Amino acid sequence: MTKKNIAVVGVGRVGLPLAIFLANEGFKVYGVSKTEGKADLLNKGTMPFMEKGAAPLLKKYVNKKLFFSIDYNCIKISDIIILTLGTPVDENMNPVLDQINDCLDSMMPLLKKNQLIILRSTVSPRTTIYVKERIEMETKFKVGKDIFLAFCPERIAEGNSLIEIKEIPQIIGGIDKSSTHLAARFFSEMGIKTLETDVISAELGKLFTNMYRYISFAIANEFMVIAENFNRNIHEITHMVNDGYKRGGLVLPGLSAGPCLFKDGFFLINENPFLDLITASWKVNEALPLFILKKLRERVILRGKKTTILGLAFKPEIDDIRESLSFKIRKALLREHARITLHDPYVKEYRWQPIVHDLKKSLRGAQVVIIATRHKQYVQKKAEIINNVDKNTYICDIWNIFNNNKMIFKAGQVEKFFDK
Repeated sequence: MTKKNIAVVGVGRVGLPLAIFLANEGFKVYGVSKTEGKADLLNKGTMPFMEKGAAPLLKKYVNKKLFFSIDYNCIKISDIIILTLGTPVDENMNPVLDQINDCLDSMMPLLKKNQLIILRSTVSPRTTIYVKERIEMETKFKVGKDIFLAFCPERIAEGNSLIEIKEIPQIIGGIDKSSTHLAARFFSEMGIKTLETDVISAELGKLFTNMYRYISFAIANEFMVIAENFNRNIHEITHMVNDGYKRGGLVLPGLSAGPCLFKDGFFLINENPFLDLITASWKVNEALPLFILKKLRERVILRGKKTTILGLAFKPEIDDIRESLSFKIRKALLREHARITLHDPYVKEYRWQPIVHDLKKSLRGAQVVIIATRHKQYVQKKAEIINNVDKNTYICDIWNIFNNNKMIFKAGQVEKFFDK
């Protein structure tokens, strides 16, 4: 395979791991950053976030096969252009295409014939068609003849990108057959299995995958609320009904959020406003912090109590706090006038409050402890958590890491459930 020049526009948590992966595959990769500070950081070989295996590869290839800049001129010398740009939602939960539009404004004057453009980040339905229409309206190129365009969504788990890129089949949604063929060849020549379809099916497939998981979490969380209202524990019930059952089973509850799961459902709702399942799931998952606070208030007056939140990332073993429900818990605790301490083994800073990075220090004097993220460190150090708080400290363990099938309990009640 002749190695091509590739431009990756957007070097965040989707684009940067992809750029590093492509450099490792032998391509010359140009990463276009939104800010000069981030480009400078990357050109020094410094990873701005956690990603397994990425740091040594960045150091290996930077300024050799990997180049970062805020300049779009690399588009002129690139054979393939991959857009990894976010599509947030506004205050009315409508998709905002500002990042894509700004990119197109900068990129379109630099396009040349026979380039392949790939949209990689999750987008609302028909976004790829919108990009096609803008290119054809504002340049001399005909998409599918002069320029080629496809939607090829990332399907990896954040923090494990470099491994999963090759393991998970790549959906290829070309705007036409020629675009589909070129995009499929690009991925298949790297040994990645490809699944070819039309562009709308590719866009919907990515959204459906995310929403299926989100709805499954909402079902588990609603079952948890019901079980708690009967003074029963969802973990005990779930393990019981799943044991030996061959026709599927229940998933476990938890604080389910993140930048994709939070917003992607609204991309579908905007196109289908009379369907309620996604909206209901959003209500259930987003209301869970308030349910936790309600259950805590039934047991303890939170005013003036030192309350430690363990875990700020939206899921385990990463440092990404975007749309994390930990901060919704924090906000609710502030209204209760609690004294809040934050801890996370990976998150370095939070703009509104210092993070205590020493676990023992964060627990010292705590009267309430909420395990918000199921980091492995908390599972491995559960004895340390108990040993560093008073026996009357309330523990909120929605993840059941202590295996005692209670969502809220006093620390002194848990010692018999595990070996120290």
